[in-house]
Amino acid sequence: MGQKDINSAAETPAEAARPAAKTAAANKPQQPDGCAAGFYCYIGPNIAGFIQTGTVYRGTRSAALAAAAKAIEKHPLVKSLIVSGDALPEARLKVKQPGNALYRNYRRIAADRK
Repeated sequence: MGQKDINSAAETPAEAARPAAKTAAANKPQQPDGCAAGFYCYIGPNIAGFIQTGTVYRGTRSAALAAAAKAIEKHPLVKSLIVSGDALPEARLKVKQPGNALYRNYRRIAADRK
């Protein structure tokens, strides 16, 4: 009675973790605008009195744009430099490398604020 069947041993750690990983991914809420990270960040230059580099906006893109409306009104290119949390690592590199829109827009805003 007290013996355990060797053939019915517990699952291996890899097998046990697999369903948990699927469950965690399934339980993660998907944002309505497709940004899984759930936040947006401004990666452009500081504009005194309007917006600062690294400003984080929680929620949807439309909410982020609404919060930055005054800065966008002054410099419409600010809109293109508010990027999703999902795209942030790549966008931070692109803004420093010539040959793309993020770099051009950053430079134009920096030149206009002087």
